Order: sequence, then C-alpha cells, then structure tokens
Amino acid sequence: MGVIQYLRRTRPASQPSTTTSLTACWPLFAISFLLSALSITNLGLLSSMVAWLLRQKHNVHTYQVDWPGNETKLNVEPKHLWVDHGHESNGAAAYGFFVGLFGMVTAWRMRNAQRRLKSLTALAVLLFLAVLFTLSCFIFAFVVTYQTTDQYIREPVAVNTVGMNYPEFRWTPETWFKAVRDLPLADQSTRNEIEDRIRTMVAWRWMLLVIFLVDVAAFSITAMAWWKQRRGVAARPGSRDSTEK
Repeated sequence: MGVIQYLRRTRPASQPSTTTSLTACWPLFAISFLLSALSITNLGLLSSMVAWLLRQKHNVHTYQVDWPGNETKLNVEPKHLWVDHGHESNGAAAYGFFVGLFGMVTAWRMRNAQRRLKSLTALAVLLFLAVLFTLSCFIFAFVVTYQTTDQYIREPVAVNTVGMNYPEFRWTPETWFKAVRDLPLADQSTRNEIEDRIRTMVAWRWMLLVIFLVDVAAFSITAMAWWKQRRGVAARPGSRDSTEK
C-alpha cells in the first residue's frame, strides 16, 4: 500500500517537467539552427569580400580610368580605408555560429532532462551578449557607411597622385568601390565585377539586422524555457539538488 501511494505521489511531479522540456526544446532547436545558418552565411559573405579585396590589392594593383583626354591609372585602394566594422562584423558572425551550435546541443539535451540544465542558463547569458554584440556591429557598420556616402573620386586629385593611393576622404570598401564603379572605367568586365562585389558588401551589412532579430528571438525563447524550467524544478520535492550540467 505504501509503494502504491509513493508512485501516485511522484508520477505527477515528473510528467509536467518532461512535457515542458519537450514543448520548449523544438522552438529552441529551430531558432538556434537558424542563427547558425545565418551567421555562417554572413561569415561566408565577409570572407569572400576580404579575399576579393586582397586579390585586387596584390594581383590587380590598378584600374584604368578613361577620363576625356586623360587616361589615368587608379590604385585599387584609397589611402584611408575603414575596415574596422568588417572585422567586428566578422567576429559577430563567428560568435553567432558557435552560440547557435551550443543552442542546438542544449535543446537536444532538454528533450529528456529531468533536472535543471546549467547549460540553459549559460545559453541565455551567451545569447544576451550576442544581442548586444550584433546590435553594436549593426550600428557601427551603418554609421561609418553613411558617414562616407555621397563622396566621389575627383579627377584632378587622381591625376596628380598617380602611383599613390587616393588620398582624399575616408572610405569604407563599399563606398570606395561605389565611387570607382561610377568612374569611366576602360574595362567593362571590371565594372561588372565591382558591381557584383558591391552587392555582396550591401548584403552582409543588412544581414546584421536579420541576425540581430534572430538573436532577440533566440534569447526570448531561451529565457522562457529557463523560466519554465526553474518553475518546474522549484515545484518538485527535493529540487535543491536537481541540477545537470
């Protein structure tokens, strides 16, 4: 009789925890997968941009510009090129990728978890940091881009500084190559290539906004799962020692 009463008393305590874990793990797994996918995509866009910039610098060197009555060679990079926002965005993409992987592992472990997971608390902290990190990258990238927008390469300056990097203004890779694209380049294929790379630069910059929104969604889902888990553990007898890594 005592055994039957014990089973009746303990069975309801474990069922809500299992149900809660199952309902929370799949949304968390899905949003973590999406975060990793977007982050690795943006990392690929950034890496391809960096590789192209290096190829222009070390292999191409100059562009032929055919101003009326004045053919000029223009160095592929300006003297003042701002790339810090690219490095920061690259770090944010890598961080988001690994946090997404950690989120998928945590969500998978939640399926059968009977005790509180320390990794869920860690994931909530990491995602909160990801929100701040990505937001700062997004703001930084857009501020420096729009600070250098509407600049153009002036013919007298370019002609008088042949063999040197263009000295006027500060540029980002995106705004510099937009200005180069608008020049009367001798080679149309070069213009087309630059146009394609500008699209890549614009794409990774806007991808930061998408990743930020996914970061916020992932943090919200994780925080809700953490709160439900905490309530479920607190409601069970002997919850003081019920913690898993």
